[in-house]
Formats: sequence, structure tokens, C-alpha cells
Amino acid sequence: MNPKLVAGIIACIVIAIIIGAAVFTSPKLEKTEPKDPLENWNRSGPFAINKFQYRLGESIFVTVNGLAPNDAGKIIFGLPNGTTVYSTVPFDGAVKSEFNTYFAPSLSKARKICSVNDIVGEWFVVFKDTKYKPITFRIINETTDGSASSFERIC
Repeated sequence: MNPKLVAGIIACIVIAIIIGAAVFTSPKLEKTEPKDPLENWNRSGPFAINKFQYRLGESIFVTVNGLAPNDAGKIIFGLPNGTTVYSTVPFDGAVKSEFNTYFAPSLSKARKICSVNDIVGEWFVVFKDTKYKPITFRIINETTDGSASSFERIC
């Protein structure tokens, strides 16, 4: 048999083995669904708050993603007493379908929020003029580092 022919056949077999090994041992690419970055957030429809529980002095971060054009109203944050509105945030999906906002609950003479007793407890969040269910979050009677003096009784 011709030595060049034998060498060519051996070379082809070696190349075939290398290609086969690469194809059959390469990691399989599986289609994975993208992970929801808001998966562990406190949510109702397109509205999400970053936690379920906060300490005094922490900011409450709110993100709104995917408002429909007919979603318009106000996010109402209510104090634990169940009747006092702490703040409102208007929204209109026809103008902006997503936005972020935040606030840090604090004492205020003008608002008659005099002590931590007015802030600590379960807050309510209502999405006025929408079909979205209210959500709640809790503020506990612990302060963040260095913020204790901001929560001394003021009235």
C-alpha cells in the first residue's frame, strides 16, 4: 500500500476523532429564561418596593415597570395608623411607562409625625384609580447606624 495514502487516511481519522470529540463533549447550550431582577421584591402589578421590612432611617425604593397607557393614578403611602397619608406619587402610563422613586420616612412637626411610634409598624401602599392590589411593608423600631438622633421625639 502507498505510504502517502496510509498517512492521508490516518490524518483524516485523527481529524475526525478531534472534531467528534469537540462536538460531543462541548457543553450543551441550553435556553434559559432571564432571571427576574425584582423576583424577591414586594410587588403588585408593575409596582415593586425593594423590601418587606425596613429599619428607621432606611430609604424605601420603589420601581414601576410596564405601566399600561391607561394606568393613571397615585401611589399612596399610608402610616401604620391606617388613616394618615405620608406621601403620594402620581403616575400616568400614557406619559411614562416606568420610573423609580424613593423616600425615607422621618419625623415632622408640620405633618404631626412626632415620634417613632407614628412610623413604626405596618404601612399600607394603595394604587389609587387602578385594579392593582394594595401592598404593605413594615418599619421596625431599630435605627440604621448614626440615625438614632433623627428619631427623638419632636412634638
